[in-house]
Amino acid sequence: MRARISENPAAAARWVEAAALAGIVNAQIAWGQMLLDGHGVARDPEAGLRWFQIAAGAGSAEGANMVGRCHECGWGVPADPARAAAHYRQAAERGHGWAQFNLATLLLDGKGIAADGREALHWYARAARGRNAEAAAKSATLVGRYLELGWERPARPVAALRWYKRGAAGGDYRGQFDYARLLLERTGRLDLAMPWFGRCIENGVPAFCRNVGAALREAPQPALRRLALRALQRAALSGTAGDLRTLGGALAEGLGGAPDAEGAARAFQRAREAEAAHAAAGPTGKAQAPSPDGAAAAGGHA
Repeated sequence: MRARISENPAAAARWVEAAALAGIVNAQIAWGQMLLDGHGVARDPEAGLRWFQIAAGAGSAEGANMVGRCHECGWGVPADPARAAAHYRQAAERGHGWAQFNLATLLLDGKGIAADGREALHWYARAARGRNAEAAAKSATLVGRYLELGWERPARPVAALRWYKRGAAGGDYRGQFDYARLLLERTGRLDLAMPWFGRCIENGVPAFCRNVGAALREAPQPALRRLALRALQRAALSGTAGDLRTLGGALAEGLGGAPDAEGAARAFQRAREAEAAHAAAGPTGKAQAPSPDGAAAAGGHA
C-alpha cells in the first residue's frame, strides 16, 4: 500500500478509500493520513480525524494515537491537550511506542495534564525498549537527558552516555548531538565525537541545525568550527531571512576557514529576497514555506 501511494497518490487514493470503507483498519489509518496531509486527495483534516476515530473504535492503538495527535495539534478539531493525553494513554497502555513517547512528553511539559516527571520517565523508558525504532531512539535520548541532568533522581552521566548512544545509533539527531557532546566532554576524544556531530547535522531539521551551529561556532577546535558552518548552511535551508543572514555573517568572517565574500553576498541577497517575500505576503504570512518537519507528522514530535 505504501509503495502504491508513493508511486501515484491520486490513483492510490481511490483504492485506499475503498479498503477503508471495507473495514480494513490499516487502510482507515492510511486514508485518514492522506486526508490529513492532502496527499492524493483534497486536504480535509476533519474527515481524517473521523477515520482515525473509526480505526480507534475498531481497537487500533495507532488509530487512538492519531486521534491524540489531532487533539494535541488542532488537526480537524480545536487543540485540546487534555483529550490528547487521554487518547495517548489508551494507546500507550497497549504498547504503542509513539503514544508512549507522546504521553511522556505531555507529562514532562505539564501540557493538558498534571506535570509528573517520574511517570514521564516511565513511559520514555517503555518506549525506548519498544519495537518502534524511531520512537525508541527518541525516547532513549530523553532517558539519557534525565540521567545526565539528574531529573527525578541523582545524575548518572556514565549511564546517560549509554542511553544517548542508543538514541544516536537509532538515528535520533538529538541523541547523536548529545552523545557526541557528552562523549567529548568525558573522554576528550574528538576523533570519536566528530562523526556523531556530523551525523546530527546531516539528519537534523533546520531549526535544530541552527542551534547546533550556535553551540559549535565558539568551540576551540577548528574542526568543530567547520562543522558549525555546515550546520548553519543546513539551517539556511529553512529559507528564512534570519538563518540566511546568520550564514552570510559566518561566511564573511571565515567561520571554520577562510572568509568567503562571494558566498556571504549570495546569502545576504537571499535574505533580502526572503524579507521581501514575507512583506509581500502580508500579516497572514501565507507565502512562507511550510515547516521543515511537515504539516502532519504521524507519530509524534520531531
